[in-house]
Amino acid sequence: MAKKMFDVSQNRLSYSELLQPDFGYNLEFAVGLTYSLDLEALLGVPISLGLLDEMDTSLRDNPFYLLEAIRKSSDKLCIFCNAGGISLPQKIQSVYSLLENSVFEVKLTNRQNFHPKLWLIEYRNNEGQAYIKLIVLSRNLTFDNSLDLAFEFKGEVGKAKRNKNLPLYDLLNFVNEFSDKSKSQKITALAEDVLRVKNFDVTAPFDDYEFLPYGINKNRDDSLFEKCREVFVVSPFLSDDIVNELTKASGRKMLITRKTSITQNTFNRFDKVYITKDILTDNEFGVKQDIHAKLYFTTGYDGNFLYIGSANASHNAFYNNVEFLIKLKYAPYQVSYDQFINDFIPDENNPFEEITAISDLGGATEDDSAKKAIKEAIYAIKGARVILSSVNYDVEINVGNLKTEKKIKIAPLQKPNIFIPLQKPTLFKNLLLKELSEFYILCVDDEKVVIKIETKNIPHDRDDAVYKGIINSKNAFLSYVTFMLSDNYSESAYEQEQYLKLLDENTLNNESSVCYSAVYEIMLRAISRNPNKLNEIADVIKRLDKDIISDEFIEMYEQFQVVARRLKK
Repeated sequence: MAKKMFDVSQNRLSYSELLQPDFGYNLEFAVGLTYSLDLEALLGVPISLGLLDEMDTSLRDNPFYLLEAIRKSSDKLCIFCNAGGISLPQKIQSVYSLLENSVFEVKLTNRQNFHPKLWLIEYRNNEGQAYIKLIVLSRNLTFDNSLDLAFEFKGEVGKAKRNKNLPLYDLLNFVNEFSDKSKSQKITALAEDVLRVKNFDVTAPFDDYEFLPYGINKNRDDSLFEKCREVFVVSPFLSDDIVNELTKASGRKMLITRKTSITQNTFNRFDKVYITKDILTDNEFGVKQDIHAKLYFTTGYDGNFLYIGSANASHNAFYNNVEFLIKLKYAPYQVSYDQFINDFIPDENNPFEEITAISDLGGATEDDSAKKAIKEAIYAIKGARVILSSVNYDVEINVGNLKTEKKIKIAPLQKPNIFIPLQKPTLFKNLLLKELSEFYILCVDDEKVVIKIETKNIPHDRDDAVYKGIINSKNAFLSYVTFMLSDNYSESAYEQEQYLKLLDENTLNNESSVCYSAVYEIMLRAISRNPNKLNEIADVIKRLDKDIISDEFIEMYEQFQVVARRLKK
C-alpha cells in the first residue's frame, strides 16, 4: 500500500531531515522566515544544516556547545521573525547576544504581522555546483507540539533567470530591508541564485507549482479560490469574510479548525466541520496536540490544487499580513476529493472529530490586552544607544508616545532582574560590557517577550567579552579547543566534565603534561582531516586575553600551523 501523504501517526516533521544537505554539499547560506522564534530552538539549526554534529539533551546547557553552534553558523544563517515574536528563553545565557547579527525582527508599517514560515537554503559542492532548497512550512521555529505541515523541494542553480522564481526573489529582497550590512550582500546573492534556478524538482503526484507571497507588494490575488468546485480547508483561525469566499464553491466543503474559532456562520457554511480530539495524546510528547497547519485543497475544471503555507483562512492573512503559500497542481487523475479526504481523515486512528451541533462549542475568550500593549511598545521604541560611564556603561532607550494604559516594563536580556518602567527616555545604568545587547525583555502583566532594539555605540569588543566570560581560564580554553576540534561533541563534553573534576580535586596542575598530550592528539587528528580547522582556533585566540593562552600552547599551535601549510601544498 502506498504511503499516505497526510498520515498524522507516521509522517512527522523533522527539522533535522528537512535542512540536511545532500552528500558532498556544504551550506553556502540559509534564510529562515518565521512568525515566532525560540532562541533555544534556533541553536539546534546548525546541526541540521550540517555545521555541527548530532546533539543530545546533555549538550543544550553546555556553554562550549552553545558558543560553538553560534560561532559556526553566524556568517551562514539569517532568521527573520515578527517584531515581538521572540519568546523568552527559560535559561538566559550570555551567548544569546552573539545571535544579534543572525536574527532580525520585521516591523511592518501597517502594524500587522510578518507571518511566513519557510526556508531558502543554498548548498554548494567543491566543484562549484549549487542548488537551492525551498522548505514551506506552517510551523514556526519553536518547540510547539501542534499538528503542522511541510513541503520541500530543490533545484539546481543555472545561468538563465526565470520569471517563475520572481516571487521568491521579491520576498528575499523584501526581508533584506530589515537586515544589516553584514548580511545584506549575502541575501542579495542568494536572491540572485534563486532567480536562476532552472526548475524545482516537483515530483508525483504534482506536476507544477506557483509561489504566492502576500503582503510584500500591492498586487494581491483575490480570486485564488474563485474557480473551486469542491474545497477542503485546514486552518486554526478564521474570518467570516474569507469563510464566505471559500464556501462559494458549488460542491462539497469541509473544514478542520480549532473549537474556539468556529462561529455560527462557519458551522452553517461548511458541510462538515472537524476539530482535533481532546484525547489526542498518542505521541512522543504525551500531551494534547492542537491543529496549527494551514492547507487548502480544491478541485475544479482547471485542475486539482493543494495550497500549503502560513496563511490562515482569515482577513488579516489575505489582506494585511505578510504570508506565503505554495500552490501545487496535481497531475491528471492523481487524486480525487474522496481520496484526499480519506487520506487526511482516515477511518482508523482518526485524530479529528466532527462537530455536529453548535452547542458542542465552548471556550473562554482570550484576553489579548497585554499582547496589544506589547505591540504598542514595540512601535513606540525608536532605538537605543550605549553611553560610556565612569566605570561601566549606560544604555538609553528612545521612546515615543505610548498609547496604552497598561504598565510596560523593560529589562536588558542579560540583566533580567532589573525591570524598569518603559518611559521617555528609559535609562539603564552601570552595565558590564558583556551585558550589553540589542535584545531586551518587554513585560506586560504576565506576558513577556524578547525584542531586538537597534542599539548604537555597542563597543566592537563586546563579543570578545562574551567569549572571555565563557572561556575564562587556561583550562577552559584547552577544553574549548578540544571541544571545537572533536568529532563527537557528546563524548568531548563528557571528557571535559571528567577532566574538570580532576582539577577540582587538585590531582592535576594547570600546566599538566597529561592535558597537553590529550590536546596534541586531538589537534593531530584534526589537522590530518581538515587543516583549515586551525584557522578557527586562531579566531578564538584573537578574542581572549593573553594570560588565558599559555606559552606552551602557542608553541604547540605554531608547530601545527607549519605542518598545515605544508599539507595545503
